[in-house]
Amino acid sequence: MQKVRFAALALLGAAAIWAGVCCFGNAPANVRQDSGPISAEHPGLAVAAEAAVETDVEEAVPEGPATRAGSVCVMTGDGVQLAGKADTEFVSIASTTKIMTALLTLELGKGQLDEPFNVGDEVKVEGSALGIKPGAEVTLRLLAWGMLLSSGNDAAAAAAMRLGGSFEGFAALMNERAKEIGMKNTVFVTPSGLDAENQGSCAKDLALLACEALQNPDFRDICEETNGHMTVGGVEYWMTNHNRLLKEYDGCIGIKTGFTDSAGRCLVSAAEKDGAVMVSVVLHDPDDWTDSKTLLDWGFSQLQTKELVCHLSGTTIPATPAEDTEKAEQDSSLSPYTLRQRQQVSVSLAPGEQLTEVVSLLPSLPAGMPAGTTAGIVKWIDSNGTVRQWSAIETE
Repeated sequence: MQKVRFAALALLGAAAIWAGVCCFGNAPANVRQDSGPISAEHPGLAVAAEAAVETDVEEAVPEGPATRAGSVCVMTGDGVQLAGKADTEFVSIASTTKIMTALLTLELGKGQLDEPFNVGDEVKVEGSALGIKPGAEVTLRLLAWGMLLSSGNDAAAAAAMRLGGSFEGFAALMNERAKEIGMKNTVFVTPSGLDAENQGSCAKDLALLACEALQNPDFRDICEETNGHMTVGGVEYWMTNHNRLLKEYDGCIGIKTGFTDSAGRCLVSAAEKDGAVMVSVVLHDPDDWTDSKTLLDWGFSQLQTKELVCHLSGTTIPATPAEDTEKAEQDSSLSPYTLRQRQQVSVSLAPGEQLTEVVSLLPSLPAGMPAGTTAGIVKWIDSNGTVRQWSAIETE
């Protein structure tokens, strides 16, 4: 997915540079022309996408395959729920809480992730730990790694104090971010997920959180690592990711495990196949590894492969006459270039999932260019703004 995104952006950048040195011709009726590349959203798909965003009707979803989990949610990476069982039930979620803590650490600490600072006694916490001592020098990047790989309660506590000023202050930030994501049945109290009164969430909210967190490249990169090593302040920290699915499930992105006596075994997982991301959440599940693999397999089986065809009918770009005066007179009535999609592309979509088609074209091309000359790009974008597929557009 990252390679596709980077390739698309690179082509758009080249188009923008080229457009800046080309003369403008008459813009096609169905696109906008300005000082940069021309952009247009296909009206039918755009309207469908907007309608999907505006509606707030809860649609019934199937339970999916049988599991031993108390709560289940299966969701595509762009937030389309495919299955749910007791998925809005408010329960303890243990260390899966650290998904939010790590995400906020990376978001609020952006630009200062590698700046060292000293921690205090807040790192004296029970449960799993990275091994940070009071007075130690750490960085926010180390703390994010320590939360997601070692499930360090000490790392979560240190990040909360650094960014929120107190555990209460950081909990307020967590709950505010949860509202932004659309987590309607969640209350955060501690940064680590250790049991606290009135603290909890549900499978659906955790799936939404996972989808949001995976949009952060640093978060995703950390989750995919099986081991980590950093030296900060002269102290070496070795980290091991205990998420077995990273080795047992092809395409696994990881995310977060969790366990307390009250929450039982919890697992938030994600995987990618053929450009599609699937998220599964199981809470209070004695067989979390097996059930998560079953749910991911089932989720991918629900996707449908769809060929993507760019709507270019009637779209043209003008040919720019040559600079030579005599040649320009001969080229004054040049026909515009007609366009076609260069590659055949397809994508895996969940039932009812919508993509928005966005076309970016050069304002014009010099006269006499051969067929197959790159004239722009078409992108198909999901509701998260992620480019799911793209193709070059060329002259016929």
